[in-house]
Amino acid sequence: MSNNIPYRMMSDLEYDAQRIMEQIQMAESRHMQMGALCSYLLEYPDMTIRDFFRMAVKELEEQEEELGYYE
Repeated sequence: MSNNIPYRMMSDLEYDAQRIMEQIQMAESRHMQMGALCSYLLEYPDMTIRDFFRMAVKELEEQEEELGYYE
C-alpha cells in the first residue's frame, strides 16, 4: 500500500472491504441453502419446506454433537 494514503482512509477502506466480504459470504451461504433446498425437493418431491428445515436443523444438531458442542 502506498504511504500517500492517510491512515484513517486506509482503515475506512479496510472496514469497507471487510463488510463487503461478509456480505459475499452471507450471499454464498444463502445460495448454498437454496441449492440444498432445491436438491432435496427434487429428490423428495413430497417434502414441504418446513420438513426440509426441520431435517436441516436435525442434521446441524447431530454435527454439533459430534463436534462436542453439546456436552
